[in-house]
Amino acid sequence: MNNKIFLERISDQIYGEAVNLLSNEYYFLNGSENGGKMRLANYFVGISQSFSDEFIAFINHVVAQTKNNNFPEITLPEGFASQDENLTDFEKNNKFSFASFDMAITEDGLQSIEFQAIVTYPFTATKLNQFIKNKLDLSNTYIFANNKKETWTNFISIYQTIMGGKYKKPIVLIDRNVQNQKTNFEFYAMQKELGIPVDIVDVEDVFEQDAMLFYQTANKEKTKIERLYNRVLPSEAIYEDHYPTNLKWGFRYDKLYQDLKFINHPRKLFEVSKRLLPYLDHPFNPPAFELKNVVSEFLNGSLSYHDYVWKHKEGAAGFSLILSPTETILKQLIEENRLFDYVVQRKVNYKIFKTDDGLEKIVELRFMTAYTKESTNIIPMARIGHCVKHEDGSMVYKIHFGDNNRSGYGLAPVLIFSD
Repeated sequence: MNNKIFLERISDQIYGEAVNLLSNEYYFLNGSENGGKMRLANYFVGISQSFSDEFIAFINHVVAQTKNNNFPEITLPEGFASQDENLTDFEKNNKFSFASFDMAITEDGLQSIEFQAIVTYPFTATKLNQFIKNKLDLSNTYIFANNKKETWTNFISIYQTIMGGKYKKPIVLIDRNVQNQKTNFEFYAMQKELGIPVDIVDVEDVFEQDAMLFYQTANKEKTKIERLYNRVLPSEAIYEDHYPTNLKWGFRYDKLYQDLKFINHPRKLFEVSKRLLPYLDHPFNPPAFELKNVVSEFLNGSLSYHDYVWKHKEGAAGFSLILSPTETILKQLIEENRLFDYVVQRKVNYKIFKTDDGLEKIVELRFMTAYTKESTNIIPMARIGHCVKHEDGSMVYKIHFGDNNRSGYGLAPVLIFSD
């Protein structure tokens, strides 16, 4: 395993330059002491080409299964159906333009944690990975997992094609509560680097008129939307904003609008999500089940609560994640008729990395994919977290950024070493 993946400290000077790059260019706030909700780690993750290729093989397996409709039909929540006329040609045919695949690093290698049809920070990760590679002058490394000869120019070209379409039309990026979004630095990264105009808009400023979508600028001007890039997580829309009944939402995802294309319609976030985990047959996919199908097994003890984590199918960023399920929680979900909302996945044991700062760390790799009809781009990044050992000897693994906003942990660049 050590020759497949390792952590290496970034010098204080280079780390400071990296933080300044992200802060000055993308308004990244590094750490809680600077008002940030996450931190750039002062370590990079190195992985071997063969390790990266194994990850890509898993991604290709998932993509092939989705194309072949090898999963149960899905019932979309109210307001999330789509109109074909508003979809891009690529996404009309059971395809998705973007996805993020998360893998835990364990003693036995890669183990899938989740995947979803959204890319979180491809521009930031690409810029950061390239910066670290150049500063360390590592000629035997590359940063794009699918092609060691891929360049920044190729990366931008693929994203321009997906985002802007044939005529490279201006983009409207929408999210809720934009100013307080933990990853809004990526919005500014895309706005700066894409090479096509990008307006960053709060959902509350979007409205429909005459069967078209518009948004209101800070100067109260009305601007028509033709290419809409959705960054809203459905779980936040449904459970925090109460979409689609909340009157603050001046549009719906399931309505037909003239002259509009969703670059990435949120229905894809339901189709390509944790709901697929029980139906994947792959050595990197831990045993998983629909909770509704294994209630009796948990109640009679043939499945141990201790061995599984329960995940909300619509969840993201830790939403409704049950790390320590119990019979009490199960009976509550039964009473509330919410069994259908959850899948259960066997817990994985992260590999513990002991680094030169005296800390113990765990690593989760994220490969972010972008697809056009002709091209693919895959950019990696990593999260460095920690583990907590309970008195009974059990381990709880903390990988989310909010749990790791301290020195030595957080968002980490990834370099791939040629075999």
